[in-house]
Amino acid sequence: MGLELIVTTSLVLLWMAQTTSARRNVSLAKEGCQALCGNISIPYPFGIGANCYINDMYSVECSNNKLYLTGIKLEVLNMSVEDWPNWVQVNNPVLSKSCPGGNGSADVVHGNTSVDLTGSPFTFSYSSNVFLSVGCNNHARVTNPRDGTTAQCITICDGSPDRDNSCFGINCCQTTTPGGDSYDLRVFNVSLSRTGTNNQSGGVPEPLIPCMYAFLVDYNWFRYNLTDPFALQNMSHVPAMLEWRLYNMEPRQLGIPKYRGGYCYNSSSSAPSVACACSRGYEGNPYLPYGCVGTYIYSDPPFSI
Repeated sequence: MGLELIVTTSLVLLWMAQTTSARRNVSLAKEGCQALCGNISIPYPFGIGANCYINDMYSVECSNNKLYLTGIKLEVLNMSVEDWPNWVQVNNPVLSKSCPGGNGSADVVHGNTSVDLTGSPFTFSYSSNVFLSVGCNNHARVTNPRDGTTAQCITICDGSPDRDNSCFGINCCQTTTPGGDSYDLRVFNVSLSRTGTNNQSGGVPEPLIPCMYAFLVDYNWFRYNLTDPFALQNMSHVPAMLEWRLYNMEPRQLGIPKYRGGYCYNSSSSAPSVACACSRGYEGNPYLPYGCVGTYIYSDPPFSI
């Protein structure tokens, strides 16, 4: 009995090791298609070249080891088909920059006031992004043109050299994206204005950041990778998170067979869409036939013990 248990346990461990090794080597790209651009994995339904993506909106390009979404011309920093919601991290432009004009003239505004994802399957993530404004005496507003909702925040001046990324109002403020998670946010408008002057008779010191900045940013990146928000004055882009679904499709159109590792279903959203996922204990690409592999840790074992 003891020998039988040892042999059975050894077989299970060997099978798990083999499965784990296979899982690590599974490509997330469609068979015969480019799997990497630099160090970024390209999972289907995305792809480079004909027959490698599900439709034109999921076409990507690799240039100088940098990956770009062809349809919206944004650089891809990372992407996932294994998490829900499915996401793409992109290099998002700092949308608005307003600097004091010379000789008392009005502020000079630089940069775009919006990024428009209309017509694409991508939306700005409500749960993963935060709208930030950095500078002195800012009143930053971001508006959802779909319903007119506005989110805003205000900064006040502080000449202290102490810096942190809490962004609760002193030289930096934050707010959520407008409209909440009930809307698929694809476009927004940004405006910046000043709440006061920097050099009043009361002796307010010159601000550490003379310009005002406003942008949408991946909150986790900002919180854990950027300890000094003042460093943003030297950045033209920051990471932001997009979510995506397969719109105007039915699960049967994907050609995913019924199998233990993964499944596809109609996703609830403002338009008919499909999402796929790996079953618990599996991982891989659920948008490929038999693309999810696993160790059965949370399911029945491959044979009885």
